[in-house]
Amino acid sequence: MTTQHATGTSGGRIADVIVSVTLMLVGIVGFAVLAFASLFLVMAADSCTNGTCNTALLSVAWMIAMGGPPLVFGAAIVWTIIRLSRRKTSWWMPLAGAAAGILVWVIAVSIMQTSVGR
Repeated sequence: MTTQHATGTSGGRIADVIVSVTLMLVGIVGFAVLAFASLFLVMAADSCTNGTCNTALLSVAWMIAMGGPPLVFGAAIVWTIIRLSRRKTSWWMPLAGAAAGILVWVIAVSIMQTSVGR
């Protein structure tokens, strides 16, 4: 049984909205910093000499490392907002989006390392 306040919303609902919005804001800042730091991953090509690297694969993986995680987290934000508007529990969506974004980054960096022969 939920206790209803005068406005018709429960304390759990308010907490879900506050936590969801906080996690989205923290994620936006975190993935912006990750995208900026990913700019420097291009330095992995410094070890490429005499055609020892697959530069096409390196370039694609670098672009995915820069843009993939923010796009994945952006999709999680959109889905979180949709769930919030439908009054469904949403606090876990930004966490799932962050985990998926980090996984995309790790896979892209691994492909970059493979393309330079590491």
